[in-house]
Amino acid sequence: MYKGMYVAATGAVMRSNELDSVANNLANVSTSGYKRTTFSSRTYPILEGLAQQPQTIYPDARAMTFFGKASIDHSAGVMQTTGNAFDFAISGSGFFTVEKNGQLFYTRNGSFALDRDGTLVTPDGYRVLDRGNQPITIDTTEGKLSVSYDGNMYLINQDTNTNTLVGELKVSNLRNIQNAGGSLYTGTEEEATDFEVIQGSIERSNVNPVRELVGMIEASRQYELAQKVIQNFSDLAQRSVTDIASMKA
Repeated sequence: MYKGMYVAATGAVMRSNELDSVANNLANVSTSGYKRTTFSSRTYPILEGLAQQPQTIYPDARAMTFFGKASIDHSAGVMQTTGNAFDFAISGSGFFTVEKNGQLFYTRNGSFALDRDGTLVTPDGYRVLDRGNQPITIDTTEGKLSVSYDGNMYLINQDTNTNTLVGELKVSNLRNIQNAGGSLYTGTEEEATDFEVIQGSIERSNVNPVRELVGMIEASRQYELAQKVIQNFSDLAQRSVTDIASMKA
């Protein structure tokens, strides 16, 4: 009986986590560069490391309990043309590198601007870094900004007919990627090579709200079902205790 309650409880926890994931996706439908989180379930025996030590968690529930795993969907969002010289999208793999308070983050939200000091920043004030992990500073009085596909940033001065390199956008691939809120991510960076930086465009979120709502409805139903099963087992246990007590009396 308690094995069945345990199975239902793990199912309820899994569906609760899935609902949290869907809610976060829906909250970021309009967040440029956001990548949706997917949630998949697996049965207990295929968890790494547990097959060798099956008695350490719950010996009687091995083939029945469930595990939910969250992962990030890296499929591309729609490219939206803005015409803004400080908007950038990445076609292909990779993330822009940004920094705040000494901590590095990564994002595909290339909606940048210049702060009062001429430093390239995100809407939340994170400084955009170059390939040497240094902030990029641009003096637009010296010319018009133009960015090549490899992320090199130039100021074009038509009066003097000169192109001056003012920065090199750092684009990195990530291993062990984790969402750090909104379109910010953390992970172990690797050099990105298969990408193009598109100036005057941004990448929209890859969240499909209709699909997420359908997933939310299904997860809610499964969660409610698991709760009912838990309650039924609880009622059964209570009746068993009552019956045993009455027999002893």
